[in-house]
Amino acid sequence: MAVITVIAGNSIPFSTTSADEAGLRRELLNLKHKVERLELSRKPLESSEKPPHGWFNYLNLSGLVEVEAAYTTTPDTHASDVALTTVELGIDAQVTPWVNAHGLILFEEGVTDSSEIDEGIITLENRDLSPLSLAVGRMYIPFGNFDSFAVTDPLTLEIGETRETALQAGYISDGFYSSLFLFNGDTKDSDSESIELFGLNLGLASDHETSDFNYEIGLSWINSLADSDNLQESVTDPNNLAKKVPGFSIHAIIHNGPFSLIGEYLTASKSFNATDLVFNKSGAKPAAFNLEAGYAFKLTGREVSFALAWQGTEEALTLDLPETRYLAALAVDIYKYTILGFEYAHDKNYGVSDGGSGDYSDTFTAQLAVVF
Repeated sequence: MAVITVIAGNSIPFSTTSADEAGLRRELLNLKHKVERLELSRKPLESSEKPPHGWFNYLNLSGLVEVEAAYTTTPDTHASDVALTTVELGIDAQVTPWVNAHGLILFEEGVTDSSEIDEGIITLENRDLSPLSLAVGRMYIPFGNFDSFAVTDPLTLEIGETRETALQAGYISDGFYSSLFLFNGDTKDSDSESIELFGLNLGLASDHETSDFNYEIGLSWINSLADSDNLQESVTDPNNLAKKVPGFSIHAIIHNGPFSLIGEYLTASKSFNATDLVFNKSGAKPAAFNLEAGYAFKLTGREVSFALAWQGTEEALTLDLPETRYLAALAVDIYKYTILGFEYAHDKNYGVSDGGSGDYSDTFTAQLAVVF
């Protein structure tokens, strides 16, 4: 995608290829965030265009199917499984040059019991005429970046990803992007049912489509990290928090020819009350980081990517996350829009002195993905 998209929540990697090739490359590199992946399918009308006749001309369908096979070993056990990890179907209707309606249906085996409406967003935006945009609906709010070359989600996502029904106002101009979001939230520190949660997202990205060197840097902040999808399930009583704890994330992405670097750090800005989230008998201050290096090349005419990653968390034992993770990932474009990926992950759990087991685990994963 050659432009930055506020509604998706993050700015997007850079491409000198066609839209289809850009989408395939992003799947090849397995940039996992669901919203961004399907944003590639959106084709806004130019300001001078008139909507085509026929309701079917307003619609654009896109989707993703992922199947994974995994084998995990620990010092004491081993386990294996095959799972339909992801099925996504996105529907976009560009009903006027200013109005886009977006819906996303999601199924994840073992996570969602049945298909669910993952996203439903109405966006008012026309970049030809205004740098401003407004979006409202069920969305992944723009807190954190979470781009990754790996098959599995980065540990930063496991702490920070937040889906809510929200209102988001955005601004884009000359590579600078920003957004402000407001929502009610699913966690409370009082009996109020008012809109009390909010945050912002700021960043700067190069927009030179023909350049081999591109970059992005960004900062996001939210006034209550406990409302992230995973922390909601980890805090003692989400409806009766002792206090709100803000969170922030910083990230940087660099692309230079076939080489890419990704770095992100996400953390609570202060410790939770021990009655809400505990670590080692005190209030936890969960944090995570992700550092990745990727290289893309062609082998016998097929697109291939290889990446190494170092990830880690701090005071996140209650979230059932490892303290450190080392990753190696390989992805091959075996057919058009069909990607075969392999990943090796070595996890080290928190030590006994921190309340963990100190054990390690090794996981080998193979993933077959089709994007359309």
